[in-house]
Amino acid sequence: MNKAAILDLDGLAARMLRDYDRHTPGTPFADGLRLSIDEAYRLQSCVARRRRARGERVAGYKIGCVAPVNQARHGLSHPVWGRLWSSEQHGSGTTLPQGDFANVAVEAELGVTLGRDLGRDVRGLTEVVAAVAQVVVVVELHNLVLRGGDPTGPELIANNAIHAGVVRSPAVVPPPAGTVVDLALEFDGARVDAWSDRRWPDDVLSALPWLARELARHGHRLEAGQLVLVGAWGPPRPLRRPGPAGGSRSLAGWDDAHRTPNRTGGSSGTVGATSARQRVTARSETLGLAEVTLTAPAKLA
Repeated sequence: MNKAAILDLDGLAARMLRDYDRHTPGTPFADGLRLSIDEAYRLQSCVARRRRARGERVAGYKIGCVAPVNQARHGLSHPVWGRLWSSEQHGSGTTLPQGDFANVAVEAELGVTLGRDLGRDVRGLTEVVAAVAQVVVVVELHNLVLRGGDPTGPELIANNAIHAGVVRSPAVVPPPAGTVVDLALEFDGARVDAWSDRRWPDDVLSALPWLARELARHGHRLEAGQLVLVGAWGPPRPLRRPGPAGGSRSLAGWDDAHRTPNRTGGSSGTVGATSARQRVTARSETLGLAEVTLTAPAKLA
């Protein structure tokens, strides 16, 4: 049977949003759903309409899979984008329950707030830099679950690029051109990832013209006042869990932890096995820090 004739995007969107609210995202993909890139973005937009109808507001956008290695991992040849929601914006110092996520993973990232609209005609960084009003350091939260087969790019897109929230630092004015920007991700003060060789604005804002053009192609635009996550420099990192003798160890890396091999949820790195409290920090000596404490029940017996 022709897939196009039976693809019920509105029905799928209702199920996807119900799954998301229950912290079991993407179950249609475990049942064999396969989409094209265009269908995946249409499904993301159908879910977005339902979220707006219940009072949520689009607070901005995120760029994902900026690095070619991350694109290849999902069978893509380009970045992806997703929406940020007003209901999932958090200030630095917040505490969140791990149970509000599915296999919670985090990235240290930079974001910008816009002082003017950016439309389809953006061609280079000069116009982008002029539109940036402020810069924030963020911890981006993810539901690190993909249930379908390769390529996983359409599933990633349909799941809103696995985005699940933003913890953001106080905003600062953009640094002067040529400033070296550092960034690190820490778990309970221990460094997990770090970068110290990126320059503002070239290495930080390089994907923003692509985002403006892609949104225009889908009938949207970047607007003044919105937050844009400009693309992480490393993969999502699952939280650590207790190890022998009270120590800690990392969960499996992205390649091992990103799948949920069964249809009911739960991979080998589920959040139920993590420590009771974990502090996650995105730190930039140049731009500030964002910090979140994620809480969970004590280690399972």
